[in-house]
Amino acid sequence: MSNTPNTPATSSPPPEDTNAKGSARAQRRGTRFVFIDTEATGLDHERHELTEVSWIVRFEDGRQEERRFFPTHTTDGADADALELTHYDQKIAPQDKTAASEWLTLFLEDAKDAVLVGAVPDFDAKHLERMCRKLGLKPTWDHHLLDVETLAMPLISPGPEAPRSLAKTCAALGIPHDKDQAHGALYDALQAMRVFDKVWEILARLRADGAPLPPPVSRETPRSKPATSADTTTAPPTEASTTATDTTTATQTTALPGGGPTTTP
Repeated sequence: MSNTPNTPATSSPPPEDTNAKGSARAQRRGTRFVFIDTEATGLDHERHELTEVSWIVRFEDGRQEERRFFPTHTTDGADADALELTHYDQKIAPQDKTAASEWLTLFLEDAKDAVLVGAVPDFDAKHLERMCRKLGLKPTWDHHLLDVETLAMPLISPGPEAPRSLAKTCAALGIPHDKDQAHGALYDALQAMRVFDKVWEILARLRADGAPLPPPVSRETPRSKPATSADTTTAPPTEASTTATDTTTATQTTALPGGGPTTTP
């Protein structure tokens, strides 16, 4: 006999709350970040398969947890260069493999409304989206992706240029980079996190020292009303200031959009 209570035939499920996701996000304090990296048997998202998936989730309260999985896969049609680059035979082949139904489910929980951060994270996101489609799941992460190689450019480049590799970005920021560990998913995810934290550390120090940077703009500040410090507030013009003989020159203060998160140990 079933213990499930009878449900009237005329009942219908409650209407979907289309604002639920937005409401849950609004109730959070801070932003969840997932520092992600994947390795694969090649660069073609349709033909090649994931061989390693690693991420560090930084929760809104500052807690961090590392995850590392070697997905079940084959090397059919693998690119020999990709296998060599990731030291496949030595570092990946001997590892126990995990089904996508296990590691992807955990990832989607960790990445709920999170910003994915990495070195060229769209490569990783495309693989993850493909795996979601195969399992009939939906991506849970925010649509914004944050590439640390691009994030660091204003601090390390003399002018506009293409983003540098993760290794060169680390070198420019003074972050040690071990080429023997590079192209391992967990190591590269950790390096992406270190670049991310270093950029915000530098910016925080420059602002604290009174460097000539525009003040950050709070996320809650309307775009039409950029945040300004008290000493830059301009008093309303007087009648005298609007006469033809007035020689006062007005200046415009431009505020930098966005602000960096507080880095926790």
